[in-house]
Amino acid sequence: MLEKLSSYFTGPELSDPLLSWSFDPSSENLYYRHLHEALISFVVYQFILYPFVVPKLNEWFFKEHYTERDEPDKINFDIHTVSMIQSVVSLYLIWPLLWIPFGFNVATYYNSYASMVSAVSIGYFMWDLYICLRYFKLFGIGFLFHAVAAFAVLTITLHPVCQAWIGRFLSFEASTPFVNINWYIIQLSRGSSKQVVPTWFNVLNGFLLISVFFFVRLVWGFVAVAILIYEMWQVWDQIPLYMTAVILGINVSLDFLNIHWFSKMLKIAKKMANGSKRVSKID
Repeated sequence: MLEKLSSYFTGPELSDPLLSWSFDPSSENLYYRHLHEALISFVVYQFILYPFVVPKLNEWFFKEHYTERDEPDKINFDIHTVSMIQSVVSLYLIWPLLWIPFGFNVATYYNSYASMVSAVSIGYFMWDLYICLRYFKLFGIGFLFHAVAAFAVLTITLHPVCQAWIGRFLSFEASTPFVNINWYIIQLSRGSSKQVVPTWFNVLNGFLLISVFFFVRLVWGFVAVAILIYEMWQVWDQIPLYMTAVILGINVSLDFLNIHWFSKMLKIAKKMANGSKRVSKID
């Protein structure tokens, strides 16, 4: 079974469908070979989705909850909607990569499809980094660090280092749709005298958010780091030291940052639960 999976992910069945657009499809430099995909991704987010598609989408879907907001709120809506689109695209793209078996040499393994996914994601995080810097007062240091960290790790994968881990790195985004939905619910409930979002939907999303975040970002996050440390230790002399330090340092840092975010989620959930209990007693 392992041999069958290995041959699938190293064979021609899973390949880069955009490689023919490359500036040099045969280049040994993966950064140059997949540069076009990062640029296309960045252009789509910066010049198509963000300025044109997403504001119209928000206007149509959220109506006055979006159109009657001030500019900073509209920007926040737009960024969350782009994030939602990216998370869905990313989870779709990484699905085949999640079946790559453990054990491949993290210093030499290369897969053209994985490189495409990495390049497309690099383009998004280039845009995300630009947005976090431009609207730093709006999003703060936490989002900026996440953008820098994701951009750095994915850039290193095109060395190539940890190509088999690209899908596993991006799997942490599985909680992002629920995070964004939770943000939408809060915004729709703000300043409204009537209930916009059904309580059952809010509770369901909150449960899925906490559950997925806990298992994907915390449980899998720390397990993944342990496995990654072992795999990198096996070939430590084949990987530049700074790349090892960056990948492991960032992943460990994000794990502890996720603990901080998870604790905040639990505090918010507790406040909401206490609030609903008080309402029930009044009723």
